[in-house]
Amino acid sequence: MRSLLLSTLTWILLTGCSGTEIIPDDSAGFAATGFTRYAWRSEPLEARGYSRNRLYAADPVIREAVDEELAQLGYQRVERADAQFLVDYLAAPGMTEGRLARNASNVTPIPTGMINRQVGQAEVDNAYALGGVKETGNIALVFLRAGNGDLLWKVLVSAIVENANSIDTDALGRVMRRSLATLPAAGG
Repeated sequence: MRSLLLSTLTWILLTGCSGTEIIPDDSAGFAATGFTRYAWRSEPLEARGYSRNRLYAADPVIREAVDEELAQLGYQRVERADAQFLVDYLAAPGMTEGRLARNASNVTPIPTGMINRQVGQAEVDNAYALGGVKETGNIALVFLRAGNGDLLWKVLVSAIVENANSIDTDALGRVMRRSLATLPAAGG
């Protein structure tokens, strides 16, 4: 199943905190389980030869950041047979048009005119930066019940790709650690 997932979800890139959106699920249901022991559901990706797939470079960064943050919260990484819950992620590219989604809100910005007002350079720069289609990198970090694979908790992370040719591993690590900010400490 992992190979099918990797073939359809071919690459990911989270390059910085600007343009990053983190949407966590409510963690109360996961906290109620009292689970403290986890394992990764899938094995780390192993690059064989040269690959242009950025997921191979992002995988160890994602895993290390998640492991570090979970350890700080008191969760214990164990062998898969001893785990109460499994951690995995799904990665996928995306596109955004740099404007409000059609289902965003009924509050729509209405252009207005002001006498003797000139457009500031910041507004011009923002119009260029937000105009047009932008590539996004998207990750769904999921916690699954070890016994049956039921979803216990998830967080969705999406970031605008600023440089399609490289991964800012420091920024990716920071974003992944921030994505676990709403998760309660183990046993708490």
